[in-house]
Amino acid sequence: MNIVELLDRAVRSNPAALAFIDGHAGHERQVSYAAFETASRRLATLFAGAGLQPGDGVAVMLPMSADLYLVIVAAWRVGLVPVFIDPEGGEEHFAHCVSRYPIKAFVGTPAVCLLRYTSHALKAIQTLFVSGVFFPGARSLRAAHSLPPYTKTCDCTPGTPAMLTFTSGTTGRPKGIVRTHGLLQAMHSVLAAHIEPTVGEVVLATMPVFTLTYLACGATSLIPDVDLRHPGKIDPRSLARQIAHWNVASSVASPALLERLADDCLMHELRLDTLRKVFVGGAPVFPRLLEKLGRVAHKAEVCVLYGSTEAEPMALISRADVSSDDVGRMLQGRGLLVGKPVPEIKLRVLHDRWGCARLLGNYHALEQETLRPGESGEIVVTGRHVAQGYLDREDDRNIKFRVGSEIWHRTGDAGWLDEQGRLWLLGRCATRIDDAYGTLYPYTVEAALSSHPAIVHSALLHRTGERVLVLEMQRGKQPDVPALLARLSWANIGAIVQVKEMPMDSRHNAKVVYPRLHSLLDEGQWLQRIDTPLVKK
Repeated sequence: MNIVELLDRAVRSNPAALAFIDGHAGHERQVSYAAFETASRRLATLFAGAGLQPGDGVAVMLPMSADLYLVIVAAWRVGLVPVFIDPEGGEEHFAHCVSRYPIKAFVGTPAVCLLRYTSHALKAIQTLFVSGVFFPGARSLRAAHSLPPYTKTCDCTPGTPAMLTFTSGTTGRPKGIVRTHGLLQAMHSVLAAHIEPTVGEVVLATMPVFTLTYLACGATSLIPDVDLRHPGKIDPRSLARQIAHWNVASSVASPALLERLADDCLMHELRLDTLRKVFVGGAPVFPRLLEKLGRVAHKAEVCVLYGSTEAEPMALISRADVSSDDVGRMLQGRGLLVGKPVPEIKLRVLHDRWGCARLLGNYHALEQETLRPGESGEIVVTGRHVAQGYLDREDDRNIKFRVGSEIWHRTGDAGWLDEQGRLWLLGRCATRIDDAYGTLYPYTVEAALSSHPAIVHSALLHRTGERVLVLEMQRGKQPDVPALLARLSWANIGAIVQVKEMPMDSRHNAKVVYPRLHSLLDEGQWLQRIDTPLVKK
């Protein structure tokens, strides 16, 4: 079944209901489900008329907007495969992405279309569509307004590619992740069961994969008039006004966006009374943020949603189920609690062998590798909504392994399960420190410092044989070294370095980019360094 059929069912059920309230362009545009379907069918006619065929890739470089989803749905109707490429990735990134799949068309804003003049890879794509009125050599998407609706729906199998995304490539070459029509349907089923959007409910749309579930469930997606490209720098006052004005009942957003929103609301004594459900995911969610959201969205159930591009979601926990003892353990370096694995997934913790291929082969071998509750290791998962593979087989060899008929995915995250079956994250396997003091995952230090009122971001690095704590402090604040060392006595910190600004990921603005941080320190770009009186055991 073509995934677009799920969206068409929502149209038939509630044609007059609003699919989108789109504030991206600075003025609210309301789009009903019926209008959305008609517009997507007209756009499909435009794509088909340009000679595009089922299976062709379409590079999509549009901001979060109703137009973005119109392009995606129209492409699916024709059987095309939207390919999402980061416009800030640069020529090498473009060239790699374009070389990995047969991309026959390009859709972008006028500003993004200008990249074709500087990128040989993008210039090689012959068919160009622009979201504006005009761009030299391009067909305007607005030309679809006068075309007849596309009446067909391309037949698809569960294994037919539906969309292709690429990792950023900040720690290596970008990996292409293929989501098939079957995988998207499975993801929708799981997400709908846990985030539970309802018909007519207004939801805050900030993450594309969740917005597709909102559409299939008949909810109304508010795309706010803020810069979603930089979640940690959005205009919080404007967002709060839009949430109140449209009676937003539910939200799934990154920690950086919600923390900025919550901080502003607390500063100005504002409350988000319309919210009933708030899901936080996409990056580490620390207890400090849960406490803030509990005060600001005091009528809402606040939940942590743990997942990844390849497996969304994996685990879930409500703030109400996080006890004071749980918080204490997080602040003492035991990791970050993300809840019980969702029932639709199988999750195991194996011995941490990250960097080496896994060839378990059978269930007996898997059982031998599986750790007991309380033991730390590598998190692996399998399930219908877990991506089965990458474009490149080399990536599959390193990150996937087969046990019987099941393909398991190595998340790259380390963690452990407690006696209640709840998952605790320790951080990325690749950042594990093994030295004279033992094994330590830097993420545990970040979690332990997450409640410190003067620390904006923290990271632990292993450099020249010592453990270095890097801090970004609140403006005008200085680290209290004795207090920090007392709080982190178990971490054996050799030095504390203060930087002006911690390098964070561009997508969610909530994850420390360790390679860039190492480069920053290599170049001597710090405010101060303080050596600690650490004596080796």
